[in-house]
Amino acid sequence: MKRLYIFFEILIFTLICAFIIIPPFFTPRITDISELFTWTFPWAQAGLFIFCIVLYFFTRKTFCRPKRFFYPSMLCLAILICTALIIKFISSRTGGTTALPSKSLLPQTALQGIFCFLTFLFGAVYEEIIYRYYFTDALKRLLSYTKLPDGRGTFFITEGLGLLVFAFAHLYMGPLSLINAALAHVVLRILYKKTGLIWNSVLIHFVFNIISLILL
Repeated sequence: MKRLYIFFEILIFTLICAFIIIPPFFTPRITDISELFTWTFPWAQAGLFIFCIVLYFFTRKTFCRPKRFFYPSMLCLAILICTALIIKFISSRTGGTTALPSKSLLPQTALQGIFCFLTFLFGAVYEEIIYRYYFTDALKRLLSYTKLPDGRGTFFITEGLGLLVFAFAHLYMGPLSLINAALAHVVLRILYKKTGLIWNSVLIHFVFNIISLILL
């Protein structure tokens, strides 16, 4: 029975890597950030949102160990905003692009506003569940079934891979977006591990995206 359970764990992890983690690495680089913010119904994000909610509820007893509630959340939001401002300043000086939306991309109608809300909500949920909640800890769990020692080496390998897959998923937006995503991953991953609640990271991710659109 245990071997069958491990087999399904490996299968699910492999499928998620093949269909969710890896494809963004091969996304052609965009030249106009406005291509990402057309404010139509986010069908792809909706599908990922539903899948990730199911994944979370089937795995939460394995991965979730709630510790605190919102203790470091506001600090993490402040760090994300400051980092975004620095990245945006560098972008303006170098002519680079970032993943940050801007006020020029604000929705123009109420329907576009709803689609904007859903896009950011679905995106925050599936990115946090896949990258902050699932990938790194699932990889650690799979490695624990091998003869590899469970020490600092395993910690740095799994955490490092988690950072890299999230950062390089944003490479199509340019190197500055990759750096911004890497720093955001570190902050949000620490937030999740400090609280044991992925919904803290989801909320901060969502609020940060809204603030980026309206104020940055």
